Parts: sequence; C-alpha cells; structure tokens
Amino acid sequence: MTRSICQSVCAQWIAASVVGFTLLLAPTANAQFSMQNVGKTPFEWRGHVRGDFLMEFKTDTDGGDSFESWSTALSGGFGGPINESMLVGIEAGYRYANYDFKLDGPPGVPSTYGSNKLPRKPWGSVNTLDIMPNTTILIGNRFWFTAAVPIRFSAETGSQRNAWVAGISGVLHWQVTDNFLVGAGIGVTSELEDNAQTFPIVSLDWQITSALELKTEGNWMQGGNAVLLWGPNKAVRMTLTAGYERNRFRLDDNGSVEDRNGYGEITTVPIEIGLRLRLYHEAFFDFRFGLGVAGKFRVESSSGQKLYNEKYDPAPRIGLSLVLPFNLPGG
Repeated sequence: MTRSICQSVCAQWIAASVVGFTLLLAPTANAQFSMQNVGKTPFEWRGHVRGDFLMEFKTDTDGGDSFESWSTALSGGFGGPINESMLVGIEAGYRYANYDFKLDGPPGVPSTYGSNKLPRKPWGSVNTLDIMPNTTILIGNRFWFTAAVPIRFSAETGSQRNAWVAGISGVLHWQVTDNFLVGAGIGVTSELEDNAQTFPIVSLDWQITSALELKTEGNWMQGGNAVLLWGPNKAVRMTLTAGYERNRFRLDDNGSVEDRNGYGEITTVPIEIGLRLRLYHEAFFDFRFGLGVAGKFRVESSSGQKLYNEKYDPAPRIGLSLVLPFNLPGG
C-alpha cells in the first residue's frame, strides 16, 4: 500500500513538473511541443463539435508598428471501436484569422526589409485546415497507446503555392489512479521551407481534490494549454490557463519582391482567466480573458531567408469556446 501511494505521488509530481517546465520554456525555446486533450477513452462510438472565437486587441511591435487580430474556428472529431482492443477516429478543424496592421513609418519608408520596421503589411487573413486520423490500442486496463497522422494546410488568403505539412505522433497514456491520468510521447512534423521538427507531447488529467482539477487541452499540432479548473460545483468553475500558440503559413504572391510567396509565422504564450459553464454531460461554454505574452512574428522569403523577426508587446485578448458532444445524456 505504501509503495502504491509513493508511486502515485511521484508520478503526479513528475507530470506536473513536466507541464510546468514546458510552459516556462515556451517563450524562449526553439523546439516546439504539444499538449493534448486527455481522458479515459470510452469504448463506444462518439464525437464532438467545437466552436471558438478569439479577439486580440491592439499591440505594438518593437519597431513601433502595431496590429490587432481576430479569429474564428470550427472543429470536431468522431471515432469508436473496431474490435475489442482498437479504436479509430478522425479529427478535423478550420480556422480563419484576420490581421490588421498599422505601420509606424510613412508609406514606402523603409522600402525594403532589413530594419525593425515593416515596409508593408506582411499579411491579411490566414486560413488553416487540420485533418488528423488516429488510432488507439488498449493495453490492459491502465495503459493505451494513441498514434495520429496530423496534416495541416495554412496559407494567407489568395496564396497559390504549396502550404501543406504532415507528420506522425504517438502518445502512451497511463491511468495511474482513478483521479490521475498522464501521457507522454513524441511527434515529428514537416515544416514549410524548413527542417522537420521533432517535439515532445504531454497530456495530463489530474483531479487534485473534489474542487480542483489540472488538465491539458490541445490537438496533435504544436501548441496547447494547461488548464487549472476550480469550483465546488462542476456546473460553474473558474479557470486559469497558460499555454503556447504557433502557426507558420504560406504568404500570397501580392507582396514585395522579397516576401512574395514567402512565409509568415506568429507565436505567443496566452495566460488567461475565465469561467467554464457546464451545459450538460461533457458539453461546456468557456469565457476567457487575459494577455498573450512573449509574442513574436517573422516574415521569410520563399527560400526561407529571414526578412523580419520582431517581438511585440503583451496583447490583451478575449476568447469564447463552445463544445458539444454528439451523444446526449443517457445515449
């Protein structure tokens, strides 16, 4: 009994340390990571749909330019068992993001890249499509392994060039106790005009007390959030969220000579507080507000040459999410 308790406490401490350490590295590390949704895989056919809206208010770059953005997304997934030990599924999502830049310098000055000021608006709206087939293999009552093939298309509206990346990921999940589940794995994805990246994947669902829960939320692509939920009644809970967001995408052919058909990339570390309202069963509505810190965006030529790489100030943000499962209570 003592050994079992010790193993449980040690596993919980290690998992929490991994998530915390990963979050601390996110603003500065060149390597990427992914945090995923996690939960005991139900042995039945089921799915969900999710809608998201995010508004990021005006923020200034180190060069004095400013921008603001908003995005909306729709995603979902469906899957279930095909035999006694294997489940298959697919997840898919679409995200539209719009960016509005205000340049500090007069038009045409500077006329080319090479300073910390933008010579032109680097991009406008960005379309991102994700498709992620996956397979889960059950290994006894406490372990299961999930493998996925994440595929992404991400490009500025009007782009005609290749904007597809793909990879393969795998995660081993361990149900340590009834209240504590942890997963760890690795992912490999190709990059637009860059070397393929290998990155760690972590997942966690820890019911610390009856009123306090720590879990990870995200998908198979790089990024994700760690969410701390508190509330004696699960119908209404406060949330504290910290994570990492990254998107690399193809630019269109309407830019300057330098960035035409090039690449854009934007990263940030969101820190938010909010409320989660449970509607029924696993359906919920999230309202969040906070800051996107350690933000940076870059512009590259079509050959991958860096043209612009600047940080921007913390950006105030408001987010809304709605998640609805396919199956109704009692279904």
